[in-house]
Amino acid sequence: MGVALVFLAALVAFGISTVSGGGAGLLLLPVLARVLPASSVPAALTVGTATGTVSKLALFWRSINWPVTRRFVPGAVPGVLLGAYLLKYLNPLYLEVFIGLFLLSNLPAALKRSHPTSEAAAPERAGWLKLSTIGFLAGFLSGLTGAVGLLFKKFYFRYGLSRDEVIATRAANEMLLHAIKLVLYLYLGLLTGSAWQAGAVVAVAAVLATTGAKRLVKYLSETLFQRIGYAAMVLSGVFMLAGAGQELRTTENLRASTALLGDNLEITGWWRSTSLTLELEINDSPAIEQPVAFSDLPRRVQAEVRRLQRGRRLLNLEEVWAIGGHYYEAYFSAGGRVQSVDIKEESAT
Repeated sequence: MGVALVFLAALVAFGISTVSGGGAGLLLLPVLARVLPASSVPAALTVGTATGTVSKLALFWRSINWPVTRRFVPGAVPGVLLGAYLLKYLNPLYLEVFIGLFLLSNLPAALKRSHPTSEAAAPERAGWLKLSTIGFLAGFLSGLTGAVGLLFKKFYFRYGLSRDEVIATRAANEMLLHAIKLVLYLYLGLLTGSAWQAGAVVAVAAVLATTGAKRLVKYLSETLFQRIGYAAMVLSGVFMLAGAGQELRTTENLRASTALLGDNLEITGWWRSTSLTLELEINDSPAIEQPVAFSDLPRRVQAEVRRLQRGRRLLNLEEVWAIGGHYYEAYFSAGGRVQSVDIKEESAT
């Protein structure tokens, strides 16, 4: 079931990628995350996307814009080395959330009636520093997640590249990065048997989809090609946020809930074993609350809690940050009733 899911998803993703100029990797990230450990996803994705990149190079070789590639690659190489190295120490899921949000920001561009390229600067005039910086960022993020080429799609549009040039130049820019990543992932022990298997499935689907979709590209106008590209960015953002959110909920206990308590609306978020509550009161300012252990209270506050307890059962303690100041809140139970008391450290006896 997992192999079939990956193959079908890769077939659709690379079909869209060829027609829109990229984005297969970002679309596949949440799918691969369902069948592989998070640390193996970039490695498996690189195996598959490298094959797809080779097929694009073979089909669109004559359209490569070499001036852009010569400026892009020198910055991308150190970026991918750093990103792959940090992969063992950072959780790429958090990065995927930010990337997903960035991709969603392209929604206004996807809804525009037209995307004129006449205002873009000519690729040959692009400065070394700017393109090398963009290359470094692309390489760094690619080393961490396996594929973020679509994240920089807007860059290709702004430099006036045509439909075929976008596809070919992106493939040329990314081919060396894929080779470096494969070597690094192998050295770091991230290319496991399951990663190779998933990558091989993606690779087969990539070749089939790229070859088939090439016939459609020549029928697309430049404006329609750009519109599809921006739409692919938005779609990738939706898939990435959904997949990363589900994985973080499972692995990091990342979740949120709301509760209406009298006149107060409480929004509580959990991360691992920690929780944080935002309390919105109708007649008061917003406040942020966090559970706190009695032993972590200042000594004066501990003494005040003991004094106020008076034989009642202590239910909960919270540390509160509000616009009006910082204080603690203690909840007591007696006779079936719950009472809360605010305690400021400076007023505690």
